[in-house]
Amino acid sequence: MSRKVAWISDVRTEDKPWGSEKIWSAIGHIHSKILTIKKGHRTSLKKYKMKSESFYLLSGKVAVAYGDEKTTDLNFMQHGILEKDQILSVPSGCPYRLEALEDSVIIETSDYRESACEILEDDYKRNI
Repeated sequence: MSRKVAWISDVRTEDKPWGSEKIWSAIGHIHSKILTIKKGHRTSLKKYKMKSESFYLLSGKVAVAYGDEKTTDLNFMQHGILEKDQILSVPSGCPYRLEALEDSVIIETSDYRESACEILEDDYKRNI
């Protein structure tokens, strides 16, 4: 029988053209990030095959576009505004994009470590 033990680990920071990500993994299959998105910038329009994600807006205001697993055209997606203390939940296979209307900080949690995503559109010409 194995013994459970708590631990301390480091957080990795990655700079992005739209801001930055602080990344860490937790217990089991729980993975987390703190996204900082600069006003006027947005993430790529993307989707993951296996990973489901939730985005909690800690501060700022974010325009969101999101669709079902069969939609890839922004014109047919839902659009809304994420206000402080609201959550956007995105199941695997569903496309989404986050756009900061103000400097914004978001806590992201996911259930699966998957770095390869399908990028449908990107302002910074990454991996299309």
